[in-house]
Amino acid sequence: MIAISLSISCETKEDGKLFDGKTLEGWEGSSSIFRAENGAIIGGNLKTPLDKTGYLCTKQKFENFELKLEAKFISTDLKINGGISFRAKRVPNSNEVMGYQADLGYIDASAIPIFSNFQPKDTTGLYPLWGTLVDENRPDTSRYPKPEIFPVIIYSLADKDLIEQTMDPLDWNEITIKAHGPNIEIKINGVTTAEYSEKEDVPLNGCVCLQAHAGGPYEIWYKNIILNRLE
Repeated sequence: MIAISLSISCETKEDGKLFDGKTLEGWEGSSSIFRAENGAIIGGNLKTPLDKTGYLCTKQKFENFELKLEAKFISTDLKINGGISFRAKRVPNSNEVMGYQADLGYIDASAIPIFSNFQPKDTTGLYPLWGTLVDENRPDTSRYPKPEIFPVIIYSLADKDLIEQTMDPLDWNEITIKAHGPNIEIKINGVTTAEYSEKEDVPLNGCVCLQAHAGGPYEIWYKNIILNRLE
């Protein structure tokens, strides 16, 4: 994890639930990938894999905020991935979105050095991405290490030992995302896992998008989605 000391202390302007617990009112995305059920937003299913990544996005845009929600996977293995994109917008003529993402799930550890300046101690097997900050799919691909493979960069990599001590990979975990001006902080179950200060001129407002990554079969559940705007 990047060792940056950020102070993001701001007053709450207003707060509200982004999900009413029953319907997808206020959201837009594929009804074949996402559904509201059992008090949660569920992406994917346990019968068939997703052939492409999907995003369910808020119709409203947000700039400075603290977002809290809970997420979990239902799966038979840990080769699963999802995430919460923020200050995001859809890529035209694509199923992808552009912007920041608080990553969830796992990745092949060997991919981390390709898309970041980080070198895990062990590059074999799976690496937990819970609480990692990534950025992807913006028009200016000079920001990305290997845009010819995929336009993504890992800006702050959650510490493997910390994550494994902090969260349960197949149960509910609380994710907190705080974005104020250029400063971003991510917490998992109250523990800071990523901090980053943006140095480039990128949009500071956008949608919140819930991801269901291609693959599976699996389900990713999101619930108790509450956003507090910050002054």
